[in-house]
Amino acid sequence: MNTVPRLDLTTVRDLVRPLHPVASVYLGLQPPNPTLDTTEDLDLRWRLVGAALARQGADEATVDALTRHVTTLPVFPTELALFAAGGEVRLAQPIPGVLRFDRAQFAVPADVVPLLAWRQRHPAYVVVVVDRTGADITAVPDGAVAGSSSVVVGPDDEIERNAPGGWAQSRYQRRAEDSWQHNAAAVADAATRQLRRLHARLLLVAGDVRAVQLTRERLPQSMRRELTLLHLPGGRSPDGSGAARQESIVEAVDGYAADQTAHLLDHFTERDPGRTVEGAAQTLEALAAGRVATLFVADDPDDSRVAWYGPRLLCAATADQVPDGDGWSPSSGRLVDVAVRAALLTDADVRVVDVAAGRFKDGIAALCRYSPTP
Repeated sequence: MNTVPRLDLTTVRDLVRPLHPVASVYLGLQPPNPTLDTTEDLDLRWRLVGAALARQGADEATVDALTRHVTTLPVFPTELALFAAGGEVRLAQPIPGVLRFDRAQFAVPADVVPLLAWRQRHPAYVVVVVDRTGADITAVPDGAVAGSSSVVVGPDDEIERNAPGGWAQSRYQRRAEDSWQHNAAAVADAATRQLRRLHARLLLVAGDVRAVQLTRERLPQSMRRELTLLHLPGGRSPDGSGAARQESIVEAVDGYAADQTAHLLDHFTERDPGRTVEGAAQTLEALAAGRVATLFVADDPDDSRVAWYGPRLLCAATADQVPDGDGWSPSSGRLVDVAVRAALLTDADVRVVDVAAGRFKDGIAALCRYSPTP
């Protein structure tokens, strides 16, 4: 049974929108001492997290709300993201496969970079397991590890290529081939609807070789140009291939997500310099102007650089770039979190890149929607 809810981008955006402090807590995969009993270990780890939040100014009601949530968990958590403010837990999101160690922050903006890194690894996709009669289709939205399933029953049931011999043999074969094509068209139509509904660009297909071929040929030409189509093992009949297929799905989705990030990084390298920015000052300037289409950031929890923001200011790299307050005063926050907040509030994509790559100046860069006005 899946226990990981879908992480919607609107939810992440709502976490960073407020201008009041938010407690951002990540429970990692590894306990500090593997010999401890899990209950004792969680209690120890949580006392350290609570103390860290208190040192950063977290109010008692917010820490208590988080404590109540953690202590009532039915099972020991592996990797879990928690956000709270004003004595209320705003989000509790499992993020398996992202963090190894605990971290906690009470600040503005909320620390959502690991949350976005997990979501980035879970793009929308559609799985089609097809045979000559129809297909089983599973549609998984972005930010989710499971989706909804449906069954497509083809309109034709004459699927056997009988070989009676004589003059009727070719007629039977044509009928069967026609039925396969009609059924494949129905499967392709259903898959296309799901791909468009989810804005997905990844299609995973398994099943009868001829049925897979016919289904692929009947996808709209415009969609095939944008689609990544990968084959999975096994067929639709209960042949014991389910477990292997599930492993292949995980590998295919992971690979696709990594390829998407690599493609964007290549696009950054190849793009006209007027449409790219690099380094803290230039990137935050582009974010403040709403020019950024994709923001690249590295997730380094030890990065303590600051940037500025406020009620009438998305972001600024230094205090001297802040305009006159006119009754309001700017605040400072961790530079990466300020940049991510500005990107999310201007509908820009955020891509979390490997901190060890050292690809960008200051570990931050962006692809822009348009060049600056001369």
